[in-house]
Amino acid sequence: MLFICDIFSQMNLLDRAVKMVAELDEPLEQNYVKKHALEQAETLRVDVTEAATRIYSNASGSYSSNVNLAVENSTWNDEKQLQDMYLSRKSFAFDSDTPGAGIREKRKVFEMALSTAEATFQNLDSSDISLTM
Repeated sequence: MLFICDIFSQMNLLDRAVKMVAELDEPLEQNYVKKHALEQAETLRVDVTEAATRIYSNASGSYSSNVNLAVENSTWNDEKQLQDMYLSRKSFAFDSDTPGAGIREKRKVFEMALSTAEATFQNLDSSDISLTM
């Protein structure tokens, strides 16, 4: 249990850090997190804090994107189907502003964040949680 608590502490710190950067009073050309969060907030009509969400995982009780299984079993027809499978399974956001509320699906924010990302990171150290940042 200590390991899981440690992961949640790390998730909390990372989420707060990204949101704090998105709220800094500095020029957009010096702060791409803020720039993209503001663009997402305007497009999706959400506040900047929600648009700055960058830590995603599976829904509670769901432990994989299952894309690898679809590929292994040839149960897909085109790349779009694999993309949709990944997005629908991994678009659940961690939010340090609502402790204890669990993770909630924020697919539109996730898709927009991915559209401007040059790299992502997925932590698979635990069978209970796999984070995408």
